[in-house]
Amino acid sequence: MTAGHPDLGAAALVEVAACHAFFVDWYAGRLEEAALSDRLAAFSPDFLRIAPDGRQVRFADLSMFLSARRVATAPDFAIRIEDGHTVWRDDRAALVSYVERQSAGQVETCRQSTALFIACPTAPLGVLWRHLQETTIQPNGPAGHSPSAE
Repeated sequence: MTAGHPDLGAAALVEVAACHAFFVDWYAGRLEEAALSDRLAAFSPDFLRIAPDGRQVRFADLSMFLSARRVATAPDFAIRIEDGHTVWRDDRAALVSYVERQSAGQVETCRQSTALFIACPTAPLGVLWRHLQETTIQPNGPAGHSPSAE
């Protein structure tokens, strides 16, 4: 495993929490613009995000995407990460899964996310985001349950 991180899966879940805490503060305008480059240091140059709508966001798009969203949310915007767990890991990578709940006012969205992290001792928390797949969880239904499948 990576030096300083005997459990790469645990390190990845710490990074998930740190990243989403950044998003809340970034979108609310509580961070200086320079904080973005520090946050991007936790992403692989080969990073790929598959958004819930199927759009692909690559590392090169990430900075523009985040810059455009700075100070773009309601003041009560919040993100909660739930059910974070390691799906698989070895000494070079970890696959983790978590539920992300975003809320602003009375509106809440929910996503099931699976993320691949690679070990990187120079990354802020020892891991780099490499791949992220997000799937919308429909309101009023638990993850993995589809009323239309009954």
